[in-house]
Amino acid sequence: MALELTHSRRSFRTSIMGSPRRRPPAARLLLALALLWAWTFCSRPAVWADEGPKVAWQTIRGVNFFPSYAANAHEVWQKFDEKVVHRELGWAKGLGFNGVRAWLSVPAYEEAPSVFLQRLGRFLDLCDRHQLNVMLVVFDCCGIEPRADATPTTIHQAYLRFLRDDRLTAAEKELLRSRYQQFAEGRGREMWANVGSDTPFDVLFWQHWSPNPGLRRLQSKKNWAGLEEYFISVLRLGAGHPRVIAFDVMNEPGCLFDLPGGIDRPGAAALVNEFVRHMSRLAREGFPAVVRTIGAQNVDQMKVLANEADVLSFHTYRLGAQLSEQLEQAKAFAHTQNKPLLLTECLANTDNWLKTHGEERLSNDEGQLQHYEQILPIIQRSGMGWYSWGFVVGRMFTPFTDILYSNGYRRPAAVYLEQQLRKPKRPSH
Repeated sequence: MALELTHSRRSFRTSIMGSPRRRPPAARLLLALALLWAWTFCSRPAVWADEGPKVAWQTIRGVNFFPSYAANAHEVWQKFDEKVVHRELGWAKGLGFNGVRAWLSVPAYEEAPSVFLQRLGRFLDLCDRHQLNVMLVVFDCCGIEPRADATPTTIHQAYLRFLRDDRLTAAEKELLRSRYQQFAEGRGREMWANVGSDTPFDVLFWQHWSPNPGLRRLQSKKNWAGLEEYFISVLRLGAGHPRVIAFDVMNEPGCLFDLPGGIDRPGAAALVNEFVRHMSRLAREGFPAVVRTIGAQNVDQMKVLANEADVLSFHTYRLGAQLSEQLEQAKAFAHTQNKPLLLTECLANTDNWLKTHGEERLSNDEGQLQHYEQILPIIQRSGMGWYSWGFVVGRMFTPFTDILYSNGYRRPAAVYLEQQLRKPKRPSH
């Protein structure tokens, strides 16, 4: 990623020292003090200046990063494996990525705050070692909250169980079939999830992924103080690290799959938006130099919370003309707001996650490669920075979107991606 640096050691030294002729002692003392000041301040990466990071946002070519050992964001930090993280960050750099979008976890922080922060600091240092800039995802609305009575079951068994569930209407069961039958009877048959007595059937998609922290936690504002403590701790650590370029306050605030009793979808959306506004303003007031974004699940959601973001961001997994149309809509809106724009999730080989989850035609090597060949050029031509979804096959809920195996083997889409990211740029005329 291109970072605009306002000074360099060499240029500063030249401007201060001037002619090499002998100087009087007082002048030499002043010179020594000036050089010490230059070394202390100007030699540091000028990312966190008073006005925030000077980032060429359109040059970002990043990936949503989850190490292969983790089934969700909680396990990334609870089971932090430095060797695996180091190796897989190296693979990201090797493919031509210049940044990662990394997901944090309230539960991991609350279990052991000092351990969590130490591991996060080490992760950021590893990103620095691999010259990868970092966007930190602080909160997340996606997923299904765990149930106390949940037991592990295969996706196929869970699918049959939901079809027999008298609580589901005929229309809901038809939706269940259209979304998940191919996946539950095919490639996802032996995957597993934890299912309780009132678990929503979309657990077939999310499996072990849970919201961070979840609507049940947000319902009482008494809980917000603890979440503020977590947020401020993350801001304090990240704002002091040269590789952190932005904080994603909330991933997909409109992604509401698991509603608690007593709240409907409009009420849940209003609650989440209030929480995001509260936390975003907390960051702005306490850390005015940090860059805030909100990873909206589509362009319309991006517009709702645009005032709370310094950099606008959204997600799309549409194909062809629909993808091009959404990219242009996002760019037009960002222009009216006079704000940078990022596509923070894209490229995964799916035609809208919940249209037909785990489509057979897109899941194999050939289908994934053809998808990349069709979609990546459209995204590249948009001129905006982006983060892809799908990296190393592991324990996550969408392994069919991943492009590397955990032993380093590259699927054809990874080979194609590297070729495109490392292709020499044509000189402009």
